[in-house]
Amino acid sequence: MAQWLTTVWRSIYHPSTPGPVRYMFPFVLGLAAVLSASALNSVAYSYIRIAPSTTTLASGERFSVGIYVNAHEPVNAVDISLSFSDHAVEIIGIDRGESVITLWTEEPAVKNGVITLRGGTFQRGFRGEHLIATVNMKAKQAGQAEFSIGSLNLLAGDGKGTPVLTGKPEQSKANILVMEEGNEGGDIANISADIRLHLVTDIDGDGRVSLKDISAFLGAWHGRTAVYDFNNDGRMTFKDFAIILSESFFGPSSR
Repeated sequence: MAQWLTTVWRSIYHPSTPGPVRYMFPFVLGLAAVLSASALNSVAYSYIRIAPSTTTLASGERFSVGIYVNAHEPVNAVDISLSFSDHAVEIIGIDRGESVITLWTEEPAVKNGVITLRGGTFQRGFRGEHLIATVNMKAKQAGQAEFSIGSLNLLAGDGKGTPVLTGKPEQSKANILVMEEGNEGGDIANISADIRLHLVTDIDGDGRVSLKDISAFLGAWHGRTAVYDFNNDGRMTFKDFAIILSESFFGPSSR
């Protein structure tokens, strides 16, 4: 922790760092660190991770959304409902070929913008992150499609069907931006990039990039619970930290 803070401090006070950002960083860093420490000390829980194959695409294109359960204790039965915006996207199939679920109590269902997944395993339960299903989709028209949890019920593999404590962290939702086909011009591309980055850096989905998002970023960095890779270099680094701070201070127009 001390080494990490030293690296951050040196980066902040590098001569190339803009003045306003340089002087605001210590306050934000200190407050965010307190918030993230509080989050890390909270009770452990199991949760869903929604992982889209892309977050920006044109109408008519296909993509997929992976539904994962991260279990902090052995789980052998799941009952999940997921809501999605069906005005912009449509489901063309649900792939269960690599699912950890081996016995489905009912076929995966899709109705009125809700996906239902119910089943279990013959084992005593799985622990850690495992794929439940991959939802294959197609973009219908321009717009924003949001995926979020409707309900999540997990049962422990203890022979008693004990409910498992669950939560809804930032990775339990996702946003997809669908653009009209053929709008690949420079201005449209820049606008879509700004919207996409703002959606990604708005971790808690409240419509703005705030200290809560910075705290969630730091909590994920320290706890290795998620990877917020804003610059798409395949890693979660100080550059990503600088991006979310810039979004918080100045908004998307600062780029």
